[in-house]
Amino acid sequence: MESSNDSLCNSCYKPFTLTDTFCNNCGFPLQGTKEEKDSHIANRTIKEVDLIELQRSVDSACNSLYWIAGFIGLSTIFIFFTAAAEDQFALLIMNVILVGAFLGFGVLSRSKPTTAMISGLSLYVIIQILNLIADPATIFKGIIFKVGIIIYLIKGIKSVLEADKIKKELNIE
Repeated sequence: MESSNDSLCNSCYKPFTLTDTFCNNCGFPLQGTKEEKDSHIANRTIKEVDLIELQRSVDSACNSLYWIAGFIGLSTIFIFFTAAAEDQFALLIMNVILVGAFLGFGVLSRSKPTTAMISGLSLYVIIQILNLIADPATIFKGIIFKVGIIIYLIKGIKSVLEADKIKKELNIE
């Protein structure tokens, strides 16, 4: 399977020297048998498909940071009108900061998804712990929703880490 430019890898299309046995970029067996070359390309293709699927999961998980910001924003409106007058301003300021933080994590997730997802999960868990300390009854309010968010963020982190692993195997930046 020779190409017109025999100094480009048939798998990743990066340059190599004619004395190389394997591509320095992707490990393609430049001097290998046809079966070895076909096997390498098939394995790379499978990993690329897996990466596409994982990237969808990562994008969805990153979007959840925006959903959390929206949920906090909507709950802020509800809490603002139902809270005691002396607590309204403090709750408003705190929740506006939280909305800003989750929106910031959402923006950060486009360039650094691992950092954003871990930070978002950490902040969300800290918020729940502080709410529990302040008013233990809050743990049961929306427990299914809270657990769902935590599970979703953990799955997102797993997807991000797996995608990073495959990118490293494929030498994709």
